[in-house]
Amino acid sequence: HLVKAWSQRPGWDVRAIGRDTAPGLPGFNGLTRYKLARNPHSDQHPYLRTMESAVLHGQQVARVLLDMKRRGFTPETVLAHPGWGESLYVKDVFPDARLVHYCEWYYNAHGADMGFDTEFPTTFDDRARIRTWNALHALNLTHCDAAVTPTHWQKSRHPEIFHPKITVQHEGIDTEGLGPDPNATIATPSGVTLKAGDPVVTYVARNLEPYRGFHVFMRALEKLQHKHKTVHALIVGGDNVSYGKRPKDAQNWREKMLREVKLDATRTHFMGKLP
Repeated sequence: HLVKAWSQRPGWDVRAIGRDTAPGLPGFNGLTRYKLARNPHSDQHPYLRTMESAVLHGQQVARVLLDMKRRGFTPETVLAHPGWGESLYVKDVFPDARLVHYCEWYYNAHGADMGFDTEFPTTFDDRARIRTWNALHALNLTHCDAAVTPTHWQKSRHPEIFHPKITVQHEGIDTEGLGPDPNATIATPSGVTLKAGDPVVTYVARNLEPYRGFHVFMRALEKLQHKHKTVHALIVGGDNVSYGKRPKDAQNWREKMLREVKLDATRTHFMGKLP
């Protein structure tokens, strides 16, 4: 949304850099895509895979920036999500540019993305790996000029020494596009049509996995369906794993949980991934 607004302002020259898989933005033609020179080595130490991948991304972005520089482009401000290392060498190409990082996350071994569920206990190896992975995030925080994060909780995950650098700025909600619609209906893959006012429970994630509480939801849904005989469940998400591991005894977490709990299939609708 910011790119769209800024690129339409007179005198503003807005460019973007993204992986070769980046979908782009309709109506914006300033995106340059890059491809990694090589993939990280498969035999790399597990603690260092994230850092090696980050360096490879950072190098490739630096090559794109150097080419822009040769062509006469010098940005005043660079905005980046630093989590994949893409902005590691921005200051080496453009030392005078203001670098603003979107600080989405800082790993924690307890009470956040790890150690939040006694069903999946962390090992010493897990904790050591997470500490090493944070080297990238600490480095990103040292060389940016400013940082932004959407919530106070995300800010609290970062070491206190970096808090003065991080501004909490909620990303906002498109209330015109997202709001109650008394005439809304939706057709499920099985052909059931649900309308506004029907009892419906929704679960939405990129992928159905314990990291996103899918196992807890499925167990709760079993109890809910038993108590409420007409409630339907719309479950959005794919069968891949974004974070964590696949189950050892099933193809995916959806299959595993469907074996564990007893649900009414006529009221349980897996929607897959949706735009």
